[in-house]
Amino acid sequence: MTWRIRLGTAPDSPCLTALATALLLFLVLPSSAATAVTAQAESRPQWGETLLLALTINGVPQDAMLRAVRLSEGLAVPQSSWDELHLRLPPTGTPRVIDGELHVLLGNDGPLRWRIDEGTQTLEIEAPASAFVAQQLDLAPGVPRVTQPSAWAPFINYDAQWQHDRGSQDAADVLWELGLFGPHGDFSSTGLVRTEARGVRLDTRWQHDMPERLARLTVGDAINQSGAWGRPVRFGGLQWGTDFSLQPGFLSFPLPTLRGEAALPSTLDVYVNNGQRLQSRLQPGAFDLTDLPVVTGQGEIKTVVKDLLGREQVVVTPYYVSPALLKPGLRAGSFEVGMIREDYGIASNHYGRGMLTATERRGLTDRFTGELRAELTRSQQALGFSGWTLWPALGTASASAVASHSSTMGGGWMLAAGLDRQARDWSGSVQVRRMSPGFSQVGQLDGTSPRLVVAMAVGTAWHGQSIGLGYTLQQGGPVESKLAQVNYSSSLGPYGYLGLALFRDFSPGGSGTSLSLSWSYALDARHSAGLSVQRQPDGRGGSSTQLQAQLQRNAGIGSGLGYQLLAETDGHQLAQATWQGEHAVLSGGVARRGDDTEIRAGASGGFALLDGSVFSGRRIEGGIALVDVGGHAGVRVLQDNQVVAHTDARGRAFVTGLRGYQTNRVGIDASDLPMDAELEALEIRLTPAARSAAYIDFPVHRGRSVSLRVVDAAGRPLPPGTLLQTIGQPRSYPVGYDGRAYLAGLDEGLNHAAAAWADGHCQLEFTLPPQGDDDELPDLGSLTCR
Repeated sequence: MTWRIRLGTAPDSPCLTALATALLLFLVLPSSAATAVTAQAESRPQWGETLLLALTINGVPQDAMLRAVRLSEGLAVPQSSWDELHLRLPPTGTPRVIDGELHVLLGNDGPLRWRIDEGTQTLEIEAPASAFVAQQLDLAPGVPRVTQPSAWAPFINYDAQWQHDRGSQDAADVLWELGLFGPHGDFSSTGLVRTEARGVRLDTRWQHDMPERLARLTVGDAINQSGAWGRPVRFGGLQWGTDFSLQPGFLSFPLPTLRGEAALPSTLDVYVNNGQRLQSRLQPGAFDLTDLPVVTGQGEIKTVVKDLLGREQVVVTPYYVSPALLKPGLRAGSFEVGMIREDYGIASNHYGRGMLTATERRGLTDRFTGELRAELTRSQQALGFSGWTLWPALGTASASAVASHSSTMGGGWMLAAGLDRQARDWSGSVQVRRMSPGFSQVGQLDGTSPRLVVAMAVGTAWHGQSIGLGYTLQQGGPVESKLAQVNYSSSLGPYGYLGLALFRDFSPGGSGTSLSLSWSYALDARHSAGLSVQRQPDGRGGSSTQLQAQLQRNAGIGSGLGYQLLAETDGHQLAQATWQGEHAVLSGGVARRGDDTEIRAGASGGFALLDGSVFSGRRIEGGIALVDVGGHAGVRVLQDNQVVAHTDARGRAFVTGLRGYQTNRVGIDASDLPMDAELEALEIRLTPAARSAAYIDFPVHRGRSVSLRVVDAAGRPLPPGTLLQTIGQPRSYPVGYDGRAYLAGLDEGLNHAAAAWADGHCQLEFTLPPQGDDDELPDLGSLTCR
């Protein structure tokens, strides 16, 4: 076929001309060129189309696919998907709403760069570390959540001592405490009974903790918070104060904050004084690490950031942490009002002057903490300010200024200053206090305090050795003293530990110089031996030398025996022992010096009323718990993997010494249970209040165990993996090959079980005969499941 094309220039027919031109190009151009033009037209961006793209960030492929909309001014990504990438919003103006969904528009401005690989349909993003959202790594512990509210439990503690000395009357003392645990705090009253005097009450108080507020309320007898310059005083009344121990692990002082950044997913390792403290994963971007637990004093932090390409960034940062400071904005206060206790330990109810004291301490900056304290009685008042500031190169400096007024001594003042340094190379402290003759404060008898006190100490350690120097000076009081001391110690490796102490009294009419040399050696984990030589003034202008040898065994945490044997060249000999049992602690000893022989014996422990029964144990110092093991007697009860009690005939055990506001691990030894006993857990973790009572149940179910073979109605074994469950029991057991199975928790007589697998289910019943003497695990043979 022949095509004839005639071209003309008909001005009045432009449409025909264009059509003829297009037809000519279609016939004349090679087929490959036509194909390229078509492909180029098809590959042009189609504005408004939705894409499903693979994603790489800084060359790292991401797991998820990304849905995006192509626009003429950029790429629109759903904001919900963008937030999951931990990237900052790009500076492209107002986000777009497309199909009712908020989208982030990626433009070509800003630090972030992107392109779409059309061949692989991959969105490639290049972003510096600053383009990622900063991440906060907070290591501060949370507020403890009490998992076991306290039950009502009255208790009594006792500590009795008896002493016999030849030539004198026997003496016996009993220290007692009556208390009550409850959900709203604990009540306690202590007293002392002696043979040579009538009994005396010591302290009676009710205490309520508020761990979420780090506060404690005490009503009754207490000791006031002395602050930086006050004196501790016993009083009866009301006390409200901050107590950081109510949140174990809470660090009140400022800690170093580490900052860094990573452009790729990385790992972070933190070393404090060459000891690893943290290992964590990092997302790309800047990061802040706060509340890193470190050793107080001067030290060094090394951070190692390694990205997935193996590149490492190592930064070494020196630090100085002072426990005397408070975090900025953190406060610690105390308020006491009541009457000062007098003749404590002699009179039961002798209260004197009224007293009001208040202390407010607050962290103002990372390097400065201030304290304001006031004391007020009818005849005496004092007001003072104290401050602590941190010098990282040297240590913590402190200063106090106090003014006082007394009806008997008039006006007065006190100034105090100090410097404390704790570091690996050397540590030391200097404290100076100066007061005027008219200065007075609560708890101080007129004219009994020295007007000038100086205390200095410095020490260093190297390669298992340490040396320390100390000096104290007191002037202007009823007793003046000037003392100096040198201490040296050295580790001898496998041969023990050596210590040397030199003491010199420079006071007027002082005792002179004393020297002590000691050596101790650990025989094993509990036994140790030691020798010491002491040379000291004899009070008659001369000196005496004394040699001492001793052998000691520690009783340990659980039940056990501890003892001490001691002999000196001056004729002093001592033998004493302590037996720690589950229900009490017994002690006894014999001492001899010349012709004088002394015998001592003692017992201490506690009783508590729980669940209608009285239980005995060691002294109740912290929390207590009643453990119930479902009627099984003789089962060992463990606390932190240490045996602390055995269950009685009713399967119950009494546990003391639980740590308040901390996780306590209480468990039982499964080997003490019968073989057919089943229980859900061998250990329970609980967080009690500081002084509280808890109930811990270990539900134990006893039943027979059997082996059997399960077949269907046609005699074929059930498929492996079938779950077999006894009717009425929560636990299911898998069926193995050839239909073999194991069942536990069965009762004698008729039992029903159900089986279920992917394609069906069935039931079976069987009768379990009485257990024989040697029939530990009977085999029931093949049973049909219908």
